[in-house]
Amino acid sequence: MQAPHKANPSSWKSYQRSGSESSGYEVLGHGAWSTVYRAIEISEAPSSTLLTPPTSPSGIPKPVLGQVLAVKAPARKDAYNILYDEACTLTYLHSHHEASNYIVPFHGYDTSFQSLLMDAVPLDLGTHAKLCLKKTRDNFSTRTMFDPVCGPREWQSLASQLIDGLIFLHSNRCVHGDIKPSNILLRPNDDGLSEAYTPMYCDFSSARIFEDSSSDDSEPDQQLTALTPDFTSPELFTSLHSPTAVATTASDVYALAVTLVVAAIGTSPYAGASMEMMKLSMAREGRVLDFARQAEQGTRVMKGKMVEQCLKDALERDVGKRSTAPEWKENYETICHGLN
Repeated sequence: MQAPHKANPSSWKSYQRSGSESSGYEVLGHGAWSTVYRAIEISEAPSSTLLTPPTSPSGIPKPVLGQVLAVKAPARKDAYNILYDEACTLTYLHSHHEASNYIVPFHGYDTSFQSLLMDAVPLDLGTHAKLCLKKTRDNFSTRTMFDPVCGPREWQSLASQLIDGLIFLHSNRCVHGDIKPSNILLRPNDDGLSEAYTPMYCDFSSARIFEDSSSDDSEPDQQLTALTPDFTSPELFTSLHSPTAVATTASDVYALAVTLVVAAIGTSPYAGASMEMMKLSMAREGRVLDFARQAEQGTRVMKGKMVEQCLKDALERDVGKRSTAPEWKENYETICHGLN
């Protein structure tokens, strides 16, 4: 893996966090290992500024004067290495020119504060799904009760782009490892011609790059650093107590499919669980669509309807029967073509 693109001494001070040390900096979000702050680019990087180390990809975009940035800073000392590894992963991914179509643009690694500099994209898919759910509750109609809460056209667009993004990651030997609605940011499209949002993957702190392009289950060089039960595949639950437990391309597919269930019904498929242990038990069973159909908005994932048809092969409990990302995209396009 390449070393990360590091902001050199002449450029790392060119951003300023919003707020102040005395009154508190403006926080955009929290994670298991980090806090994300809002910042502003306060100077133009000189054209002679060199990326370090020299092997860093030239495709990494430089922020412009006044641009709003997100600064991901370690929340504790044991997060330093995790954020450094994430910077390495993002540097590697940005060496592929199409990366900015699928992942939040990464601007560099601030060695002085062990922080990552990225585009600020305020809206995540989880928040958007909740807002759409509230809107459908306030404007209930039997005409749309079988459609995703965000609407069929938007859901199809999000699903198509996210599956394409997963294909990009997996084809470049990257397992994300923690796909969920809060790790998908929605960049607004202002051209008036395309869909309202472009979904972009973020938070690669659990990601890993596997060596062999034909296999992602080789001996891992890192252990699981984060786990979100609602989006964890059954086989990953089974192997959790093993020292070699590791996220795979198959568990990524499963996690994205559950994420798209959330985008369809506006909440977790296990939202009906009264206790955390009950939720864990439900998640372990691998019957996501069954539980989702029992939820308040269950009509939106009914058997034979669009969402169920598009997701069922990606939600197979048996990992050997589960679609790969390219297989999923092919099936998805066939299904959507038949519906339109």
